[in-house]
Amino acid sequence: MNISDLYHTRILKTFDDDNTEIISLLKSSPQKMLKLINYFKGLPLSYPATIRSVDRGIVDLDVQAEQAFTIEQTRSVFIRSPLFKHDVFAQAQYVNIRKKAATFAKFSYVEIMAERRNFIRMELAPYPEIIIESPLGSTKGTLFDISLTGLNILMTYFFPLATGAEVKLKFNLRSIEQDLDFAVSIPATLVGIKDEYMPFNYRFTITPDKLLERQLSQFIFKRQIEIIKEIKEAVATD
Repeated sequence: MNISDLYHTRILKTFDDDNTEIISLLKSSPQKMLKLINYFKGLPLSYPATIRSVDRGIVDLDVQAEQAFTIEQTRSVFIRSPLFKHDVFAQAQYVNIRKKAATFAKFSYVEIMAERRNFIRMELAPYPEIIIESPLGSTKGTLFDISLTGLNILMTYFFPLATGAEVKLKFNLRSIEQDLDFAVSIPATLVGIKDEYMPFNYRFTITPDKLLERQLSQFIFKRQIEIIKEIKEAVATD
């Protein structure tokens, strides 16, 4: 998923002026503790960081190893601090997990849209095949991520559904209790399509019944544990 799907840029003056202001604030408070935020496969990770140095528009931070790993994957980070009027997005120039260090540039004010979601949206692995049954006929896609109230489907071709279209979705997920795949068949409503680039992203809302809600909650919780384990193992072997 494109990192830009997680936030909206909030330009207060110009991009260059905002960048200069953010760097100046960081330089004026070198002892200030920062909070870094990343979304790795949908899981939000937040750890403290401290400023090591600020020079010529480049900011060096001491970070936690787990955060360094996620920064290395996304090549970016969100920064939160009382120093700033809004949250900040920064691009990573250098990351070293073993040294717990990262260097950033190109700062901008943002609003983290992912935090406005009511439920965590978890990326799946492997991505299950999903069938979309609609008035236009049936088609197949790839289930990319899921929450208790919605999901994203990726398709390599354009299927002309209109926003608000009512469909039925069919796919399989693995049950935690029985360690078996359980079949899901659920009505869904199309919220929108992101078609700027392939694969096209079809966003649906769902309203699971109590049984499916419990199964999805368990599945999402297990997926979070798997991702945390993946991060810790990657950090331990670096």
